[in-house]
Amino acid sequence: NHLVPHLADARVRTEETEPRIVHHPSDVVVKLGSPATLSCRVDGSPKPTIEWLRNGQPLGTDKGDGRAVPMVLSEGSLFFLNVGGGRRGQTHEGVYACVATNSAGKATSRNASLYIAVCPFLLPG
Repeated sequence: NHLVPHLADARVRTEETEPRIVHHPSDVVVKLGSPATLSCRVDGSPKPTIEWLRNGQPLGTDKGDGRAVPMVLSEGSLFFLNVGGGRRGQTHEGVYACVATNSAGKATSRNASLYIAVCPFLLPG
């Protein structure tokens, strides 16, 4: 079948490369109510999709209330508009990791912790 070599050539041209984490997130300490960014930049072809894990669980991103929930930026970083202790005891504190996936494979970043710095004068009492 004389079509096969052409398919092989096309395959080489659109070479798939598995995702690679180019920039890993690092630990951040944030004041309550302040913005924060956990950096993550990835490489790969086709362009990998980014998912974030918090404490090993897939992170819910923006569903309506954009203030409470972090957004994934186009390059892959995770952006918090204001870091919250949150209602119902929800908090953004935790261990985060960035996972990049494409048809060629999957890569997971190093873990990064987000800590909320509590200023003494904000405490009730």
